[in-house]
Amino acid sequence: MKHIVVLLIVSTVFMSACTGTQWVRTTVAKEYDFAVALEQRPVKEIIVPPKQERIKRLELTELKSLLSELKYIEEGGALSKSTQAAVFQTSEIDRLAPALLDALGKADANQRVRFLSFNQGQGVIFSNSRKTEGVVFSGVDGQLNIAFNYINSKRLPSETSAIYVNFSAVDPVNIQSADSTLVITAPYLQSHSFADGQTAPLWVVADLDKLAQTVLSAPTPVAAEVAPTEKAPVATPPAAVPMTTPAAVPVEKNATIAAGEEVLRQDIKNKLKYLKELFDEGLISERDYQGKKQDLLNKID
Repeated sequence: MKHIVVLLIVSTVFMSACTGTQWVRTTVAKEYDFAVALEQRPVKEIIVPPKQERIKRLELTELKSLLSELKYIEEGGALSKSTQAAVFQTSEIDRLAPALLDALGKADANQRVRFLSFNQGQGVIFSNSRKTEGVVFSGVDGQLNIAFNYINSKRLPSETSAIYVNFSAVDPVNIQSADSTLVITAPYLQSHSFADGQTAPLWVVADLDKLAQTVLSAPTPVAAEVAPTEKAPVATPPAAVPMTTPAAVPVEKNATIAAGEEVLRQDIKNKLKYLKELFDEGLISERDYQGKKQDLLNKID
């Protein structure tokens, strides 16, 4: 009987501890390719009241620049080498950054932003369905923290949409070892260090002031200036000399035809790429994909 009582007490304490460490989440955005939520840890089953403190103002261009600078090294297997790659694809950043910025604007000092992003990585033969999850939250002195649960991990066959996928139960700020390691590539980034001095493999801290200066000082792409073409004076030919040059007409016509064919080929190429994206995302069946693909190929002489 005493053993049963002790077991019940231990179980009660354990369950209370688990309840106290859970996060209460509020969905901010859920789309086919990503999900973003605000999360806050309750204390004694009562959500901590917000302090009404906001993160330092962050521009969309700055956040996109930050996300594009995130690189990582994935440990290779026995037959492969470790490789460095970008954490996010450009298409991921374009759809994820606005949602993250909106959530950060709503977060107070006691909240952080949880995100999940899907992408379609390009393999040698087949495309790979990948997912990246983590949290973003403000720090001291105008710093922004980004900690990942995993980076470009393979999606399960059942994970067809981020709308129906649950967030990981693991707190990314507690991860001390991982198969992937973030690489510092920007002057405003640094790795987070734990209290024992160990470097966090999947947690970086960004100095927002330095980030803003970096984006501001980045050279703006300038279009190449084209010198104006001066028209050559047209000489009036003698009356006896015919003004029509028969050889010039066929050349101009052939050039026009060639240009039109090039535009047609480029248009077909773009449509084939778009069709492949629809098929990869599961928006059209393989039968529809093959049929439309053949229709487009038939237009090429």
